Amino acid sequence: MIYITGDTHANFRRFSRKQMPYHLEKGDYMIVCGDFGLLWAKDRTFQYNLKFFEQRTYTTLWVSGNHENYDMIKEYPKELWHGGMARHIVRDKVILLERGQVFEIEGKRFFTFGGAASHDIQGGILDLDDPEFMVKRQRANRSYLPYRVKNISWWEAELPTEEEMKEGKENLEKINYKVDYVITHCVSNRIQDKIEERYYGGGTYGRSYFPDILTGYLEEIEGKLQYQHWFCGHYHMNEEIDMKHTVLYEKIIPLNQYEMKGIFQKQE
Repeated sequence: MIYITGDTHANFRRFSRKQMPYHLEKGDYMIVCGDFGLLWAKDRTFQYNLKFFEQRTYTTLWVSGNHENYDMIKEYPKELWHGGMARHIVRDKVILLERGQVFEIEGKRFFTFGGAASHDIQGGILDLDDPEFMVKRQRANRSYLPYRVKNISWWEAELPTEEEMKEGKENLEKINYKVDYVITHCVSNRIQDKIEERYYGGGTYGRSYFPDILTGYLEEIEGKLQYQHWFCGHYHMNEEIDMKHTVLYEKIIPLNQYEMKGIFQKQE
């Protein structure tokens, strides 16, 4: 059985036995749509969380978000897993599904593409090597604007490289752009605009999320893709945007409620 949820940001209480709404067994999968947060700092919390997931009966799969430590991610080698490239963070218990990959899981075909542009950086992205770092940080603190620090709480790798995007297209071309499910952190320009208009009021100056290289890439991909359903995180809501797009946050859902008995529909 496959289940899906949204951002956890290293808060894994929803996976505890007391809060988990479903009984997952060995062989089941839990997919996290980015901002998992397990890889953030090599501290006691990290070690505790590794043991926590080692003790789960099921396997946790995840795509990267924008709030991940990409330097730590690189320390785990890529391996072929269920047809696509992945990284085993905890062997057979926690597996990162790489960008632009196609996986065969329980007879279903998944296209995965993690990452997103950070939107909580109105105070700027500060650099510890900048001689004016302390001045800029004090200025950001006084303004009460959120900021990030390069390679400490923000990484350029939150957005994909040209090679990753090219690989994604090549992998989809091999299967004629036909999958069962898409798992991403953010969504295409068109769907993101729907989210903005419906939940954030839209408008140029009132926007929370802006188009970027990844949302544009997903727009291009979606124009060719045949799929049953698209799941993402990032937007901190649990909403059905339309018949083919679901945004998840704290909610956990079983994938089988979205199965359409093998019928593929092309997004219009």
